[in-house]
Amino acid sequence: MCRRNVMAARRAKAAAVEDEAPRTRGGWTPVGTAAGRREVHNSRGTARGERTRRQIIDAARVVFERDGYLSVGVGDIAREAGVAHGSFYTYFPSKIDVFRIVCDEVAGAVDGSVRGDIPQPGGLDPVEALRASNIRYIDAYRKNARIYAMLYQLGHIDEELNRTAAARREANFARVAEQIRRWQARGVADPEVEPESTAVILVLAIANLCNWMFDPIHEEASVDIPQFADTVNDVWIKALDLRRRPSRKWLAAISVQE
Repeated sequence: MCRRNVMAARRAKAAAVEDEAPRTRGGWTPVGTAAGRREVHNSRGTARGERTRRQIIDAARVVFERDGYLSVGVGDIAREAGVAHGSFYTYFPSKIDVFRIVCDEVAGAVDGSVRGDIPQPGGLDPVEALRASNIRYIDAYRKNARIYAMLYQLGHIDEELNRTAAARREANFARVAEQIRRWQARGVADPEVEPESTAVILVLAIANLCNWMFDPIHEEASVDIPQFADTVNDVWIKALDLRRRPSRKWLAAISVQE
C-alpha cells in the first residue's frame, strides 16, 4: 500500500474512533483535565452550563458569608450548589477565582446603588440628591458587609483582588471629582474647593466608616442608618459648602474666569 493510501486509512480510522467517543449529555467530547474542560466550556458554553456556573457563584457567596473564606472548601461550595465536586473545576480553577467574581458582583451592585442618584445640571436639589445617594450606598454596603470584610482581609495577600479594588477606588474618586466640578459649575459648591483631592478624602471617609460600622464583629442592630447617613452628609456638605440653590457670587466668579 502506498504511503498516501496508508495516511488516508489512518485518518479514516481516527475519524471513526472520534465518532464513537463518549459524549457528555451536552453533546461534548469529554476532556481529560479540568483546565481542558474549562476551555471547552468557555468556547461552547450552553444555557445549562451558564445556569450551573450561576449556581456555583450563588452557592459560594452563601457559604463565604456563612462560614468565612478560610473555613470554606471547594466541596462545601459544590454541596451548597448541588453539583459534583469535580463540576466546580469545570467552571473555576480554584476557590479564590470564584471569590473574585463574587467580590466583583458585590462591588458593582454597591457602585450602581449610587450612580442613579447623581444629579445632573438642572436636576434634583443637590443636598437631597446627595443624601439619597449616600443612604443607598450605606444600605447596599450593609447588605454586603461580610463580603467586604473578607475582601479587605484577602486583598493584602491576593494581588488580583488588591488591583481590582484599587481600580474601583480610582474610578470612584474620578466620579465624585467630576460631580464636584458639576456642582461648582452650577454655583452650588464652593469654586475654591479642589475637586480631586476632596473627592479622595470624601470617598475614603464614607468607605472606611462603613467598613468599621458594619464589620461583622460589631453589633449591626445598633446602627441607625438614617442618622449615620445624616452625619456623613454633613461632612460632605461642609467640605463643599454645598447649597440647595446657586450662589450668585459663585456664578459671577465663574463667569469672570470664563
